[in-house]
Amino acid sequence: MTVTITSNDIKLMQSERLTEDSDGGGQMTGLPVIDGDINNLFEDISRVDRTYGDVSLRKAFLKVDTATADLYLDSHAILSAQPADPNVSGLLFTTSDFYDQRSSARQRIESFVVAGPVTGMFLRGTQLQGQRALIVYTPSVNNTTPPEIGETYMLQYKQDLNTRQFVKVLNVQQSVERFTYTIINGDIRTFTATQYIIELSSELKMDYLASDPQPLPNNDSKLYSTQPATSAKYYGTTVLSQPAAAGATSVRVAGTFAPIIPTASSETPVIDQRPGGFVSQIVPSSSQTIAIPVVIAANTQSALPTPVVPGSVSFSAGGTAYVDKGGKFVNASGEAGPLAGSAIDYRTGAITWSGSVAATVSFTYRPGTLRQQLPNTGSIEIDETNRNFNYVLTIDPPPAPTTFNASYQYLGKWYELQDDGTGTLTGDGSGQINYTTGSIVLTLQAQPDANSLIFYRWTDADLYTPAAADSFNGTTPLNIYLDNKMVVPGSVTITWTSGTAKTATDADGVISGDATGRIDYATGIIRLTAAAVPNAGTGWTVQYSHKNQSELKTSNAVPNNTTKADISLSAGANCEPGSVSFRLIKSIKKTVVNGSGILLSTTYFDLYRSITDNGNGSLIDRSYGENTVVGSINYTTGQIVVSGNAFLKNYNE
Repeated sequence: MTVTITSNDIKLMQSERLTEDSDGGGQMTGLPVIDGDINNLFEDISRVDRTYGDVSLRKAFLKVDTATADLYLDSHAILSAQPADPNVSGLLFTTSDFYDQRSSARQRIESFVVAGPVTGMFLRGTQLQGQRALIVYTPSVNNTTPPEIGETYMLQYKQDLNTRQFVKVLNVQQSVERFTYTIINGDIRTFTATQYIIELSSELKMDYLASDPQPLPNNDSKLYSTQPATSAKYYGTTVLSQPAAAGATSVRVAGTFAPIIPTASSETPVIDQRPGGFVSQIVPSSSQTIAIPVVIAANTQSALPTPVVPGSVSFSAGGTAYVDKGGKFVNASGEAGPLAGSAIDYRTGAITWSGSVAATVSFTYRPGTLRQQLPNTGSIEIDETNRNFNYVLTIDPPPAPTTFNASYQYLGKWYELQDDGTGTLTGDGSGQINYTTGSIVLTLQAQPDANSLIFYRWTDADLYTPAAADSFNGTTPLNIYLDNKMVVPGSVTITWTSGTAKTATDADGVISGDATGRIDYATGIIRLTAAAVPNAGTGWTVQYSHKNQSELKTSNAVPNNTTKADISLSAGANCEPGSVSFRLIKSIKKTVVNGSGILLSTTYFDLYRSITDNGNGSLIDRSYGENTVVGSINYTTGQIVVSGNAFLKNYNE
């Protein structure tokens, strides 16, 4: 059989008007869409359309352009590839209408919902063009389902289809109202109805006429419910996300959805965020001030070691005394003078210097600690009746300095005022704060938007209170580490002055006198406790003698001992008195029994004991603050005996 229809005979034909006008489209012309020609069907994408988005519709026709009546089998159309620009997508759909225009195709796209029955809600008076909310009511005798956020309704005036507008519910406010109406004979009656103020996703495009509330209303403008509708099928193309194998019964693609209507909105999930955020509060860390040297030079920065309590700074430069005020430095006249432009960040302690002063000053301030707190929050709802420049409020509890912050919205943009720590509000407006009473005056640069909020937050001034200073009236434990080991027993004398001269001496490893404690002759460590400490600016003086011999070390194996037998060790002959020091590991067996004497558990743990001699032949266990004689040493032979009964004990808990 001879094929008389070729690929060159399959042509894409232009419609009457390839435009974005409402009458674009129309019937087929005899002009083909020339393959490869620039803008053969669509126009270039403008910068505005690329920014805001656009829907471009073009109607075209597929035609078998032959002079014969041969049959063309299995005709179909596909979109073989998407545009190279990732922000542009293409779809095919048909209206199955040879003559329709762009307005009809647009209506087909937008008709994802269709009108349903009339609702039991009635417009309360005429709803004006440009409104972003509907005011409706339903008499209490009607059993009407309240509107819900996300629902779509349709408004229509009489039977005019051109007045139809689909609106989506963003928010609903409900209240019960009592209305009056007049009957035929002039009597006035009342009825109760539920009123809904429905916030819309878009403004009304025309006026929808309606009468005042009636128990049996019959308005020309009605509110219809809607239901989903599939008015068009769309055909596009996507790419494989994974290679497809021959014989596979399924494939994985990058996506099955494509945008039809451009939107500037997107969803961004946010977790672990506080609606009110955090507020940084500077808490005084001392009632005293500190002074540190700071170099002042223009266009340089200084860094203080801590945050700074506002209002606590003072220094002198160039013969002029300065203090801080609201993060700036001012003289007695309240002027910055040659330090104009210099500023301090109280929270970080960072200082930026500007002006003509060059000096090194003693910078005095009260140190603070920066604490992040969950704030108290409040708001003022703004509507047409209270759009002002000035607002007065009282907050309880009163705010801590630098923590109050207020935000307001003007022309859709947010502006802020911040407390500078002196009771003055600065930023996009001005104001004053009374830290004692919590009274605040806000003066805004512009009247805030209607249906917005003035949002403010702060932390409690009494959240932190200074702790009372603690004075130490007891004894003072102290470790003194001598420069030399091998201290000669009986040679140590400790002197100091605490009002009067004080003295303590050693004997057999024990310190006594105006201080008590003990000394490890081998290591030169003195552990001292004194009720009277040295005067301010003075210290302890230790006089002692020590041996210059080098240390000798030896090790001994100690057998298991479960019978409390004496432990014999050898340190070598001719040991220097006071120089012996060794450690024994004592393994403790811990058993737990119940009241009937039945063993419940057995555990073992090691206990390390440090033992030294006292210079007179006795071995002292000085572990964990103890001072117990546990054995003896013969300095001539070096024989060491640790008493089993003294060292090995039973522990009952």
